[in-house]
Amino acid sequence: MNAVVTTDLDQLKSWLDELQIAYYECDSCQALHLPHLQYISGIFDAKIDILEDVLVFTAIAELKPSAIVPLMANLSQINASSLFIKTFLEISDENLPKLVFCQSFPVAAGISLNQFDLFLQKAEEQSAEVISEIFNNGFLYGEKQESENEDEEDVEINSTSTDSSYTVH
Repeated sequence: MNAVVTTDLDQLKSWLDELQIAYYECDSCQALHLPHLQYISGIFDAKIDILEDVLVFTAIAELKPSAIVPLMANLSQINASSLFIKTFLEISDENLPKLVFCQSFPVAAGISLNQFDLFLQKAEEQSAEVISEIFNNGFLYGEKQESENEDEEDVEINSTSTDSSYTVH
């Protein structure tokens, strides 16, 4: 039987082990980082944590500075296209701009292993969908930028997509 339990980080560690999902704890925060999500092209960091009886999934992608205006203009549409993941821009003078994905689940009344597993699956799927669209529009810092620099005259960045539920202009 899949019991509903009130959870803490130790319970999350146990469930991650049971689901065979790799994780690590860093020295600077109490969250459990999920390195397998960094294999999704563009994801810089991903982690889960429990904050005030809420299970929080967070993923971060680094953006090109030129992506700030088009993404800001379409942020509401991006958020409306996802039932679970909510997206925010984090801009600071010291670092590259970041796109932050968050998903939350209240756990004060408890959560089961199946609910936790579904929570992680949906977070990963929806993050991958949004990241894919952002990547296809050339807004992510990294791989696409390097190929653009090599083939600058030959590559034209298309800022619309017909496969997505939203279009970045």
